[in-house]
Amino acid sequence: MAIHTTPSSPPSGGVALDIQAWTEQAAASLSNLNLSAPTFVAQPISHHAERHGPSPAVRGTSIALDIPLDTPQDARVDSTYRRREPQRRDSMERREALLKGKEGSRRRRRWENDRLLGNPYRVPPTSADWEVRPPTHRTPVPYYLAPLWDNGLAAHAAARRERKVKSTSQHKQAVKGVPEGASRVPKEFKEKMKKSKGARGLLQDLETEVRGFVAKCQENDEEAVTDSEEDEVVFVGRDGEMQDRTWRSLEREYLLFQSAADDQGAAFCRYLVHQIGCYYGLKTWSVTTGNPARREAYVGFDMQTGHDFAVQEQLPRPLYGLV
Repeated sequence: MAIHTTPSSPPSGGVALDIQAWTEQAAASLSNLNLSAPTFVAQPISHHAERHGPSPAVRGTSIALDIPLDTPQDARVDSTYRRREPQRRDSMERREALLKGKEGSRRRRRWENDRLLGNPYRVPPTSADWEVRPPTHRTPVPYYLAPLWDNGLAAHAAARRERKVKSTSQHKQAVKGVPEGASRVPKEFKEKMKKSKGARGLLQDLETEVRGFVAKCQENDEEAVTDSEEDEVVFVGRDGEMQDRTWRSLEREYLLFQSAADDQGAAFCRYLVHQIGCYYGLKTWSVTTGNPARREAYVGFDMQTGHDFAVQEQLPRPLYGLV
């Protein structure tokens, strides 16, 4: 069997595309590019140019591209915490100047006072100032001297107790026989005496009688003590109790003031009687007796406290001289 080769068809009659020429033309066009021109011109390539090559009108054209160099970027918003950027003028000298403040201002004065700049006796701190020490003064004592130190402290404490007991005993001897609250003038009584006119003379008359009564009781007490040393009389009652009757023979109460029961002005006089009794440590009371009724104010000694007498060794200053 014979094989016959089929001859290839000859190329169509036309202008063939010259690749080398087209490359040179494109390179020349790119070298003449103008990036600043905002226009873009493009020539359409027709089907005829593809088949028959570029036409003479296309060879002189140029292509312009617009490529912006400074494209604005969108600011990125970061919702997380970011470090604050330091100020351009921030420095340590500026911070120290702000801490000091201006000359003559309160901030400057506080800054100087904190650092004791105006104190001529200022001494800078040393390393010994930062040592750990006990808050109180501590006296180091060797072990073999501890008993002597304890004995000295014990003697000092004993002497202090003796002085306290001695002063207390002297005070008790000075006010022996004076009940609590005696020889004291209440503030309310002073105010009433200042407001009442003519009450000072009445107070002086009543107090003079009370002082005479107390002095008489003191004399009787001295006589009773002298007689009891020589001859003591003891009475034995039916119940077997021994009672000393010598103090019952003495007068222990005194009628100081009396008035009609319906007299309203006499109430102030009885008030003065009670104040005088409190000042001298005496017992005072008022009773209503008789017909027609009258009010009597008495002063006396309180025998229920267990003491025989409540007479003071030395009478205090007169009450009318203190109000």
